[in-house]
Amino acid sequence: MTVRKSQMLAVVACALLVGCTQEPTPQGRTERQTAEAYVQALNSRDVEAIVKLGPPGYEEVETAAREAVAADGGRGLKIDSIEVLHEFGADLASTHVAATDQKGRPFATYVPMFRHDGTWVVRLGHAPGADKTGKSPSSTEPLG
Repeated sequence: MTVRKSQMLAVVACALLVGCTQEPTPQGRTERQTAEAYVQALNSRDVEAIVKLGPPGYEEVETAAREAVAADGGRGLKIDSIEVLHEFGADLASTHVAATDQKGRPFATYVPMFRHDGTWVVRLGHAPGADKTGKSPSSTEPLG
């Protein structure tokens, strides 16, 4: 094999390795962007903005968004830090947000999230067919 062919093979091999080691580009909102949008919606007391951060098709998302706004909305939160934890897999996140409110008081909350169609959504409400405890209904009819 000539030196030129060896060099060409080395370049091709390196290009393949680089292509294989690159991480995929995120398709939608990241965990951090979702947490920032959540805090901004709280500050604005914008229930609809929080609903849009929730999972599409889930039940009682608006109720959960209203409860979040009632509890923590309009406080003028300024984010100090966001820590994203993936303890239960790559598609589930617990995002810890530390902030200071407009009166200088510390504020902290966990924003649970999961990845839906390539974007991170805030876990609000419950999946269709699940009761308020998050459990799916089961049949009580005997088998067989």
